[in-house]
Amino acid sequence: MKNILQHFLPFFISVLACLNSSAQAPAMLLTNSYNEQRIVYNDDSLLHTAWRPMLYTDSTAAAAKGPWFNRKFFKEHLVQVRDKDFNLNADIIFDEYIGNSKRPIKPNTPGIQKTSNTPMINTRGYEISGNVSDKFYFETAFYENQGRFGGYVDSFIRGSRVIPGQSAYKNVGDGFGFDFSNSEARLMYKPSKYFLFDLGYGKNFIGDGYRSMLLSDWAYNYPYFKTSINLGKFQYNFMWSQYISDRDPTLNNYDEQFRKWSQTFLIDWKATKHLSVSLFETVMWPDQDSMRRSDRSAWIASPIIFLHGSKSPAGVNNNVIVGTNLKYQLFKHTTLYGQFAADQLGDAGSWQTRYAIQAGIRSGNLFNINNLNGLIEFNTARPYMYATNSLNTNYAQLKQPLAHPRGANFKEGLVLVDYSIKRWYFRAEGFVTKYGADSSAATNYGSDIFKPVSTRTVSNDVKTGQGVSTNILYGDLRIAYIINPVTNMRIETGFTYRNEKSDLFNYRDRIFYIGIRMSFRKISYDF
Repeated sequence: MKNILQHFLPFFISVLACLNSSAQAPAMLLTNSYNEQRIVYNDDSLLHTAWRPMLYTDSTAAAAKGPWFNRKFFKEHLVQVRDKDFNLNADIIFDEYIGNSKRPIKPNTPGIQKTSNTPMINTRGYEISGNVSDKFYFETAFYENQGRFGGYVDSFIRGSRVIPGQSAYKNVGDGFGFDFSNSEARLMYKPSKYFLFDLGYGKNFIGDGYRSMLLSDWAYNYPYFKTSINLGKFQYNFMWSQYISDRDPTLNNYDEQFRKWSQTFLIDWKATKHLSVSLFETVMWPDQDSMRRSDRSAWIASPIIFLHGSKSPAGVNNNVIVGTNLKYQLFKHTTLYGQFAADQLGDAGSWQTRYAIQAGIRSGNLFNINNLNGLIEFNTARPYMYATNSLNTNYAQLKQPLAHPRGANFKEGLVLVDYSIKRWYFRAEGFVTKYGADSSAATNYGSDIFKPVSTRTVSNDVKTGQGVSTNILYGDLRIAYIINPVTNMRIETGFTYRNEKSDLFNYRDRIFYIGIRMSFRKISYDF
């Protein structure tokens, strides 16, 4: 499906781009992390906000006036078509920065003893998006990257063999950096106010907070097909998706990757003017058995929540997670939200009692200051949450958790503030996390969701934070001057402070960077 979308969308767009006239229609866009407070939570008219990104109509997307260079560099997309029933945006993307990391980068390359303290990124690519009337929305993008990363990010990459939130890689030159590419595509069809079909290779997010304990946008892109049915105060969503289990070459199947399938369901109910309640379920199925033979169950095709089997044809138990998402509008622009997810419930001290909780509050236009937004959030997950006995059924995609990036066995408190005025953008984030680390590769206290639950170190009197008590103190500050608000081309500088400390280790990261950046895509290393 990924290849079909990547080859079909550019052809589809190029044909439609031939249609042009002097008339102009509102553009359809997707929400992103920069505008979701303004579009989603400052607008009281939206009934259902639990599944993001959301498709909306931007009536302000008018063509700018003035000389060509001034318009394209400061006000418009490189290619911008506004027609009566057709809109097209296309840009060449670049993302370049360089910085300094206090903790040095140490390559795995044999024979190389030197280190580096210079994180950097070099990204080139393209983004294309648009809509045909108010029925079709399309987008496609590709990014080619070479980069070096600060100490803790570099350690994650070399341990998991993937770039956080992005794809797998190959080493560059002397082993300090990584070469990797990203692609995404999406085709959405809205035949009426009751139905929305979304076919894509990308990410989805369920929740109203910054993190999600149900389905987050932390892991890398994946192929999916989602259907939304809107019936007034009720919205029914179901999605089929395919994830990558592992990249071990001794276990890989076609394309050198072992895969798994998932069904995800969400029923959202606008219970009152201020309260929304959602019911969630996701089911993870293996794609192959231990002999690499097809192990797909016919129940994968079920579009009905709770109507599915419990085992694959080979007898492998699927992984079922159920939960709820709650949202309450406390005041204008201020929202309380929460989540509960459960893998299994039982005796309070048993390892089988596995659940996760989120509680938070977010507000826009704080203190009556336009575009000053804030969020406070608490997240926790019991030991062994999201894990199973197989990488083919655990709740993960390409060695990255599908929910919270910390996995399980943790507690976290997070604060996020952002502010924009004219062409300036400021963002500050901080969190404190306490989790229980494993004392060795042979132990399993429940934080690593990629270890089989059968290898658990503790079965009774299980407590969140068990194991090697570890604390993370994280702070991140970004300041940007927006050159082009339409493409988010900006001059940006930032500083990340991170301490991770236990009785076994003490990692101290101080990372500074400055560069010229572009795109609204979310790239985060806050874990």
